[in-house]
Amino acid sequence: MNVWLWNQRESRFQEPMADISSSTLMAADSWFVEDGRARAFDRHRARFGDAAAQVGMGSAITKGFWAAVVEKIPATGEWFPRVDVLEDPSGAERLLAFRLRPAPSRTRELRVLVPSHSDPRTTPCRKGPDIALLERVRADAREQFGCDEVLLINEDGYVIEGATTSLLWWDEETLCTPDPEMGALPGVTSAVILEEARTRSIPIELRRVRPEGLVGHEVWLVNALHGIRRVSEFVDGRGFHDSVQRGDESDQAWAR
Repeated sequence: MNVWLWNQRESRFQEPMADISSSTLMAADSWFVEDGRARAFDRHRARFGDAAAQVGMGSAITKGFWAAVVEKIPATGEWFPRVDVLEDPSGAERLLAFRLRPAPSRTRELRVLVPSHSDPRTTPCRKGPDIALLERVRADAREQFGCDEVLLINEDGYVIEGATTSLLWWDEETLCTPDPEMGALPGVTSAVILEEARTRSIPIELRRVRPEGLVGHEVWLVNALHGIRRVSEFVDGRGFHDSVQRGDESDQAWAR
């Protein structure tokens, strides 16, 4: 992975002069690029601009910045670039960074954990500050339950979204999405899917759903990297016991 910092005065990227690993991540956005093409790139740009404005860096997101970002991405291959707003350890300065990352392997299905805890995020409506926390949550789910993703659930037991994904599900011919008042991160990929559904006159409903309410339905967890992934199985971590660790899922798993 290559990382560059944006020099606002000279309008160019440069390599960091010091270690930036201890910087605080204030805002971020990422998207999938295949052979120089990216879906809904303008939406990712807008979402990052909004997030940067929330932390006082909106004026730094210029056309020149985005042109330099695009120039850094190779014309061939699969990539998963990310742009960041970073705050240095002293809190005295905020910087823009660009990370060029090879795209991870993509999948069409995933196994999902229903956790025993509610949504742990501190900044749910801005991508960035909770990335490291959510990766630890997903790492625990992989290690303990063999799951690829984790549902984020509010204190009333309703599903908000996934740790790195937006939730959509089908109720017969109706495409359902969580009530936005619950505070999900505005998903670029889910927005594109919902717009396509509207052009096809597919009914759409905003609903509140508990994990049990998803059983028996076609459930999608979507994001920019993977696109649409079907949930193949839910694993209920709320009734965790030793047999789950040994791989005997019994009634802890709901096959899809």
